[in-house]
Amino acid sequence: MPSKSIFIALALFCFSALPAQAERYTVRVLAVSDGDSMLVDHNGKKEKLIMYGIDCPESGQDFGPQAKKFTDTCCFKKDVVVDVRNTDKYGRVVAEVYLTDGADLNQELVRRGLAWWSDKFAPGDLKLKELQADAKAKNKGLWTAPNPIPPWIFRNGDKAVQATIVTGK
Repeated sequence: MPSKSIFIALALFCFSALPAQAERYTVRVLAVSDGDSMLVDHNGKKEKLIMYGIDCPESGQDFGPQAKKFTDTCCFKKDVVVDVRNTDKYGRVVAEVYLTDGADLNQELVRRGLAWWSDKFAPGDLKLKELQADAKAKNKGLWTAPNPIPPWIFRNGDKAVQATIVTGK
């Protein structure tokens, strides 16, 4: 009969192989930096947060101010629920943001043409991909521009690497 230590080792291996449970908590939005980033209060500690899977136009771009205004209207000085995905290299919390009515703010920004789906950072998010294709087909928001410039190109020029199909080709 196998020893007790083998069963313990097997149980530890099985539990360590399980995916980590995403952290979910409520925060108060203290400031909206731009359409896809904000400063929040998490149990008395200030945290910088960026939204998972999306990239809003920068403030100097077409629809950058509209994206910021939309996010600000939705959640400034309000409680939101965040599903933490990870932390980026700058120490910011990367999360999906849910409003008090249950709406997914990340998806709403893409649906309204106020953000791009980031297939580099959320390649498997088919909902964001679908929402972007729909917003583009309906000429919503940034998709009304003849050649919208993705924010990662605007920020970094030709040095930016992103696989997303912007032009549909």
